[in-house]
Amino acid sequence: MLVLRDGARGMEVLLMRRPERDNDFRSGACVFPGGVLDRSDVDVHHLCVGVDETSASRRLGLPRGGLYYFVAALRECFEEVGLLFVCAADGSAVDLAPHAEALHQWRGRLHRGEARMGELCEAFKWRLDLRDMAYFAHWLTPVTRPKRFDTRFFVRLAPANQQAMPDYGEALELMWLTPDEALDPLRGLKLLNVTQRTLHDMRGFANARAAFEHASALRGVALHFPRPALGHNGPRFVIESDAAYDEVARLDPDGRGDLSCELAAGDVTQLSARLWRIGGAVSNAYLVVDTARTEAALIDANADDRAQLRALQALALAPVRRLLRTHADGSHDAALRAHWPHADAALEPVPGQRLSLGLSCTLRVLGGAVPGVAYLLEQDGIALGSTAVLTGEPGIEWLAPTHGFMRRSGSS
Repeated sequence: MLVLRDGARGMEVLLMRRPERDNDFRSGACVFPGGVLDRSDVDVHHLCVGVDETSASRRLGLPRGGLYYFVAALRECFEEVGLLFVCAADGSAVDLAPHAEALHQWRGRLHRGEARMGELCEAFKWRLDLRDMAYFAHWLTPVTRPKRFDTRFFVRLAPANQQAMPDYGEALELMWLTPDEALDPLRGLKLLNVTQRTLHDMRGFANARAAFEHASALRGVALHFPRPALGHNGPRFVIESDAAYDEVARLDPDGRGDLSCELAAGDVTQLSARLWRIGGAVSNAYLVVDTARTEAALIDANADDRAQLRALQALALAPVRRLLRTHADGSHDAALRAHWPHADAALEPVPGQRLSLGLSCTLRVLGGAVPGVAYLLEQDGIALGSTAVLTGEPGIEWLAPTHGFMRRSGSS
């Protein structure tokens, strides 16, 4: 649950610091209040106001069971940080101040499993108030984690006249911080990837109400599924907004985490059985090799890029028979011919032309005259080169651009 309020420094979000525990990747992390579903959460469904099972499941994109998530978020928020979202049976507000001591006792009993949320509501003739509860995000823990979570995130404004208090079990310390303050490296908070991303998404709002209304307007909340990869500074996770996400998902579906998510000159990545990308200081080069490895075509190699050139020569997968480019600049043609003297000179491509390489490997020219052409590796559905000419072209499933990582056709 992202609980928001307005403070002197701007919109603040409530974070809680978890205890230090062995073999728990969340140990000592600063997180939002929340936890796991409990069987007892179903007992309170008839005591909910504002959302029922049908509407909750529809909002979460589930066939059933959506109300569990709403109830669990409110229960965990009360147990961990002491904020209780309830109303009278007629929907009107209730004053919790006279019941402070009793609620403290109820909070402990809920923690110990000695009571249920439904029993609390029945005892005071209250209802769980699910009104003004915005569904904001959905995250699934990466496959590499020993403990995995399928988590829904909600946004609420902090309840009036209530003070958040840690339970000193799951929450050792509470912090009301603006998103920028929480993300400031100088503060030194341990933040999980999902928490960092969510705080980033909460930046820039004028006040808590504006952030809540933004969350309330969201429809079709997508699943975020972080994937392990390698950055220049070691292992990290990539998410859908990262440039490397589609490529990592395609080439490492099982989550080995050994693919690079940051390009460098000379990096070699096999994109399919017929295709290799060689990173460059200026742009990518591609090597297309037939399945029998008897012929190869080299696309957009830069003869002045020593790291790229060395990597290409080290590959030596098959004799290079064609030198191709996606742009009008032919300044590297002669130098490339010096390295691959048996290759045809760089061809002026003709739209629709098919270039065959050995066994089961065909490149179809896409687009108009140079500049701005691309080549479709027909057997793999991968278009290589300029993406500006690919709109409406049939047979394209993936884009391997001049700059950056491979991505699905149609993705931004």
